[in-house]
Amino acid sequence: MGYFLPDQLFSMKEKDHFNFGWVIVGVSFIILALAYGVHYSFSLFFVAFLKEYGWSRSITAGAFSLFLMIHAMIGPFVGGMVDRIGPRRAIFLGSLFLGIGLVLCSFIQAWWQFYLFFGVITAIGVGSTGWIPNTTMIQQWIKVRRGLAMGIISSGIGIGIFVCIPSIQYLINRVGWRTTYRIMACFIPLVIGSLAIIFLKKPPQMISSHPTKRETLRSANPDRSIIDKEWALKSWTIQQAMATKQFWLFNLSIFSGSFVAQSVLSHHVAFFVDQGLRTIIASYIVGMAGIASIGGKILWATLSDRIGREVTYTIGIACSICGILLLILFDMFHFDSLPFFYAVFFGMGYAVIAALPPIIAADFFEGQTYGRIFGTMMILSGVGGAFGAWFTGFLYDWVGNYIPAFIILIIFTFMACLSLWWAAPRKIRIVPGKVVKF
Repeated sequence: MGYFLPDQLFSMKEKDHFNFGWVIVGVSFIILALAYGVHYSFSLFFVAFLKEYGWSRSITAGAFSLFLMIHAMIGPFVGGMVDRIGPRRAIFLGSLFLGIGLVLCSFIQAWWQFYLFFGVITAIGVGSTGWIPNTTMIQQWIKVRRGLAMGIISSGIGIGIFVCIPSIQYLINRVGWRTTYRIMACFIPLVIGSLAIIFLKKPPQMISSHPTKRETLRSANPDRSIIDKEWALKSWTIQQAMATKQFWLFNLSIFSGSFVAQSVLSHHVAFFVDQGLRTIIASYIVGMAGIASIGGKILWATLSDRIGREVTYTIGIACSICGILLLILFDMFHFDSLPFFYAVFFGMGYAVIAALPPIIAADFFEGQTYGRIFGTMMILSGVGGAFGAWFTGFLYDWVGNYIPAFIILIIFTFMACLSLWWAAPRKIRIVPGKVVKF
């Protein structure tokens, strides 16, 4: 059976690949921007379908819930596929699904077609080109300043929101939602597939797992960041990880954070339109949230390497709460500036929910099976996001207002924060900024 070694125990040959790892970071940044431009464009098509077909919000949001479920459920398969056949083939196959799904979306006539074409086929495409394969690659390629690397690639999602959302809304206004889907189908999968073929390759392999060699190198290169050496040096399997309370507490945090993020991100355009804003203005507000998340993801990931994961996550969660409170205030007072303050605060809060989980997962379960373990964790992320998006639409249909849903979301933000503190990644590893130098 293989063993995992800490960061310092990689061979010199692997270190020769280090600079190319930052090329992988750049490629992942672009791929995530495009893939999640498709993901978060749902809020725009959501409004378009409500206007054209008059479906209820719970029925329409259900397509996004299914999307999130499929996106999450394929996570372990995608992570294992990256481990087995490499990121190039995995992401290229995903780009094919993405293109097929987007083309089919342009022919939607009934709600069940929206569920199948977007909720299933497009979700497979985004899941196979998105978060799981790219974070798995970064965990394998980058061993130093990983927080920064994860922050950079996750900020690509913010770029996708900032650039794609207003652009897609512009296209919907100019040429209609069907032609917009066809334009997306031509451009986005082509770029993703081309980047995968040209730049992506398997990461450098880890050093021999022979116990004697492992022990010799561990003695010569002690990792002072490790608190629990027995835990950190273990070659984790998914079954072993699931047997720990840390796995489930961290998953509860992921579930709660995704419940909040996807509830807001799938409904905020509809909320602003309900408040009298034009769809293009609402898309600009969403774009501002994307811009805030770009800097936020790099800031939170880097800061977490300095002051700790839990403290950083708590600061970000406070921003989420402020953002949701601003939505409530806008419903009550309609001050023109409130949506823009919301964009900044919630963009920063969403950033911490998105950027820190893959880093914390690596703190707990870094190793050769990280892709499968993190992919499995993302199932509960999908479940939380799917339930949140549907539940928010259902509650709106029931009471005719988003305020009760927003109050429930604030409760879930507290749950996400407390669960992470209980999971306590600080008891496994000290972040680089807190390691004592000798």
